Amino acid sequence: MNTSSWICQFPVSLAVEGADCYRRMAEVGLQRALFCSVIYSPYRLVLPRYPQKAIYSLEEGRYYYRPELTRYADLPVAPQASAEFYGRDLLGEMCAGARKAGMEAGAWVTIFANGMIAKAYPAWAVHNMYDSADRLFLCFNHPEVREYSLRVVEEMVERYPLDEIMLDKIPQACLEQNAFAGRIEPMLRTLGSFCFCPHCTAEAKKAGIDLAAYRERSLALAGQALNIPQHLINTQADELNGDTEIPLLLLDHPWILEILRFRIDCIHRFLDEVRAQIEAKRKGVTLSMAFVPPAKIGHDASSPRAWLAAQSYAAYKDSAVDLIHNVVHWEAGIVEYNTRRALNAVAGGKVDICTHIRAYGSTAPEDLPGLAAAVRRGGTEKVGYFCYDLMNEPMLDAVKTATTNVDEKARS
Repeated sequence: MNTSSWICQFPVSLAVEGADCYRRMAEVGLQRALFCSVIYSPYRLVLPRYPQKAIYSLEEGRYYYRPELTRYADLPVAPQASAEFYGRDLLGEMCAGARKAGMEAGAWVTIFANGMIAKAYPAWAVHNMYDSADRLFLCFNHPEVREYSLRVVEEMVERYPLDEIMLDKIPQACLEQNAFAGRIEPMLRTLGSFCFCPHCTAEAKKAGIDLAAYRERSLALAGQALNIPQHLINTQADELNGDTEIPLLLLDHPWILEILRFRIDCIHRFLDEVRAQIEAKRKGVTLSMAFVPPAKIGHDASSPRAWLAAQSYAAYKDSAVDLIHNVVHWEAGIVEYNTRRALNAVAGGKVDICTHIRAYGSTAPEDLPGLAAAVRRGGTEKVGYFCYDLMNEPMLDAVKTATTNVDEKARS
């Protein structure tokens, strides 16, 4: 894979700015656009570059193209097109615009997280040990969820000339760090992130795992965690992040590790199915996944940990995917460290690593070349920038500096 620079893009920039945005991306040295074709949560964006849409909430669970509903007629759920941009095939516009600008086209698609579907059709949602349906995450062992996900990918590669499909939230069924009352006790967070629905129980049985019995054990351990007063947990919020407590939990209760490995095995099988679906429709499409950092919490609302989200880099180094997008939206030292950790984890395998850096929030334009250099010091030339919609012109100029440095290094 010769691509070395990616840019993520939400749909609002294309809808407002038009396909000329890809000319601007190409000017600063970006090679492949990853277009958000569906987002799992209604993130609120502040967009200074678009005064007419300066405060904008993304549409939860809706698709930024016009799905062919006949493909899903036998399923209880079908993809719903954007209500705000209905009538526009933004994914198609992206493919055409990127090609015209000399860029490659990729679709960023969330798979096992969809707030709109989970709320409207809880039968598809993750069900925890208390049989409570999640309002965001979908069960990756539910046969209809898997079939729906496969058809979404199939439709994209069949209808659009894509160079890449990037799967996001796969699986990342993971409780957030904090509930309304404050920090969730790490043991409770770990056990509460597992799905114990009948579909998971049946799949686990095939693997020789008695998930129903493990649910009872989980309830007992969760009861112990719930008996710790919340004010005591909150006094130690800075320490109770998960990674220091969980090794002892796994040592004392090794059956929990069985559940974690089972989750990874389930995703492996799904990825094999996705790969077969893509190959049947179009050869040569890169299949990739967006992962949280191997040694740092993720940046989004649930602050996921890679180990809890079944996102072991080493476990997928010889999987059906070509590339793992290592999303490290932190400072330069953390970027370099996690790039090194990711590459070490996949060493000897066939999967490649692209590290994504933060081009928004507290990142100043003058910081961006240093973040890109941290990726290269970590061992890869593949850099992703997040994201176009949030970047002003000075930030885009900084991308040009960063990509020029890469080109000069390659020539030397």
